Amino acid sequence: MVAARSEPSQEEIRAARRESRLRERYGLLLASLVVLFIVQGVAPGGPWQEVLITALSASTLVLALRAGEVSLRIVRLAVVAGAILVATVAALALADTTNTGAARIASGLLVAVAPPAIAIGVLRGLRARGHTTVQAVLGVLCLYLMFGLFCAFAYGTIDHLGGAPVFANDVAATTAHCLYFSFATLTTVGYGDVLTRSDLGHTFAVTEALVGQVYLVTVVALLVSDLGSRRTHAP
Repeated sequence: MVAARSEPSQEEIRAARRESRLRERYGLLLASLVVLFIVQGVAPGGPWQEVLITALSASTLVLALRAGEVSLRIVRLAVVAGAILVATVAALALADTTNTGAARIASGLLVAVAPPAIAIGVLRGLRARGHTTVQAVLGVLCLYLMFGLFCAFAYGTIDHLGGAPVFANDVAATTAHCLYFSFATLTTVGYGDVLTRSDLGHTFAVTEALVGQVYLVTVVALLVSDLGSRRTHAP
């Protein structure tokens, strides 16, 4: 005689809904990061491209905060700050004036605030569930992309504040070049067509490569392996 399956409790239903909601948020965040990467990599530049990049950076930041389940007050502050930056850049674009400063502020806020929010959200979810979930895997992939964006922002900052070009062979430290070099370094592709010229740049590039590879073979690999194992042995 087969025992009748008990109906899920209200707590289990709420937990399932929360997991579904978080999975959607992390999925949207990952998609937003990919779109931001592509747009920054191929945008030719100009006032309206800056508006688009600023808007994408601001919206990605809000998605990261929502995925990390930070307080609504912080989310609202991010929405207001993003709206102000987008409105500022749009007003300048109407006057046919380029303002890369506002776009850099939006990118700086994204790479500074989003990673801790995502990390806290992933750790909180793992602690609550006690095992790997799909949203945790999506979260650590988002962190991987965020690290690449952070390093790209850092190369641009070194170029602006270091007093000398960060790249050798007269390669300009544009957003596209910084992203290209950052992710080529992070994934250890190493094409060699863009190189840093200073000891600081060399050290930072090697550090990015080391952190990226260690992160992939430990954090990402372990979570994906655990998730795959649980799905294989699931009844």
